[in-house]
Amino acid sequence: MGSFLDQKQLIKALTLKKVANATRVFAGYHFSRLRKKPSQWGMPFSISIEPTTSCNLRCPECPSGLRSFTRNTGMLNLATYQNVVDDLQDWLIYLILYFQGEPYLNKDLFNFINYANQKRIYTAISTNAHYLNNENCRKTIESGLSRLIISIDGTTQETYQQYRVGGNLDKVIEGTKNIIAWKKKRNSQTPHLIFQFLVVKPNQHQIEDVKKLANELGVDEVAFK
Repeated sequence: MGSFLDQKQLIKALTLKKVANATRVFAGYHFSRLRKKPSQWGMPFSISIEPTTSCNLRCPECPSGLRSFTRNTGMLNLATYQNVVDDLQDWLIYLILYFQGEPYLNKDLFNFINYANQKRIYTAISTNAHYLNNENCRKTIESGLSRLIISIDGTTQETYQQYRVGGNLDKVIEGTKNIIAWKKKRNSQTPHLIFQFLVVKPNQHQIEDVKKLANELGVDEVAFK
């Protein structure tokens, strides 16, 4: 759900036109259920755009990690991204800038976020946090990113690496500290910071540990999947 400050950022993305459109979409959905026949009303108010299909890790249930894509591996270019956002800007409320790749591998990521921010669109990224160095964290804060989800699937290296193959837990924690430090330096309310914990048998004993770690570091929220 997010904190009050996070919800406030989402509200800032709203306009009367966007609210009216979202209402039409929801009405169309419920009308479709009643009729048991699809009725499409309105335009998309939330979309997912994948900055890259590349990733530095080899997570066993991800096509990017397994290097098993049937589509090309590569980077989204800025011009294509801007065309999509321009076409939908009057209706877009929430923009998801991730899917199966690591977003921070795309050199235009901060331009993506900043462009959406200028259009009053709420932006969210999910990352494995291995690229949250000092410079990238500064740029993240300055870009106006609304929400940053950090994948952390263990509180010890032994547990973490069982799913995040090739990953380094110390880098995740260091990156988290970097982003929090830059939020304080810039006196920024954003991004809303989430630890996302994918619960599987090898790490389920660390659920309480990750809550404690998040609290110690100053992370805003812990989400379990």
